[in-house]
Amino acid sequence: MSDVYKLPVSSYDELIKIIKVYGSGKVGVPMSLDDLVKSSGMSKTIISKNNGFLVQLGLISEGNKKAPSDICKKLANAYSMNLQEQIVIIWREIINQDEFITKMISVIGIKGKLSKNEYINHIVFSSNCGSGAGYKAGAATIIEILKTINAVSEYDGNIMMGDTDTTTNNGNISDVSNNQIDENNNKTKIETLPTPIESVDTTFFVQQYTCESGKIAKFIIPEDATEDDLLGFRDILSITLKRKFKLKLDD
Repeated sequence: MSDVYKLPVSSYDELIKIIKVYGSGKVGVPMSLDDLVKSSGMSKTIISKNNGFLVQLGLISEGNKKAPSDICKKLANAYSMNLQEQIVIIWREIINQDEFITKMISVIGIKGKLSKNEYINHIVFSSNCGSGAGYKAGAATIIEILKTINAVSEYDGNIMMGDTDTTTNNGNISDVSNNQIDENNNKTKIETLPTPIESVDTTFFVQQYTCESGKIAKFIIPEDATEDDLLGFRDILSITLKRKFKLKLDD
């Protein structure tokens, strides 16, 4: 049986509420489910059904009693203080470490666009969780997270790629204080490493580069591309440089 990726089962707003409740505790200190229920006003069932997803993202620890991680604390604080820039930075940091979600982003990169319903069904199917309504709600929540960081965008019922690289490019999350989140991080570009992604037909590597204009250039290369193929791609770029910028390049 394929690995199961545990999807959330709540709406985006409900999931953020759970994250904020966990983040109200001390980093590394386990919190009982009863305490979480009292603080959030949510049912034990709702909280516990979302725990698997939060564990996968590294926001809380495993075990009967879950403890918030440092990154959970920072994300919860960012939401509590409505620091949108920091929310984006932290989510990107989390998502860059999650193989399943990065693959789901890459699906849109390959397809160009999918209807929201198709994308939800694809996420649920790929997770191997099952076909319950709660998982569809969770898939929709993942889409909302991706929209928050502009990894994808939604227009007229369709999901397509956003216009911002999903790599963390606004500073190091470890520099974000738990109590006072700095809104003026120095911006640095971090190159996206090629990520292998699976499609129905073959496997691709996607290389993204953030242009000075802020737009994203994407190179989608089949995994079975030969050395001659890659040299051919290089020649195409060389021709573009020569024609557009009149650059003299060594052959």
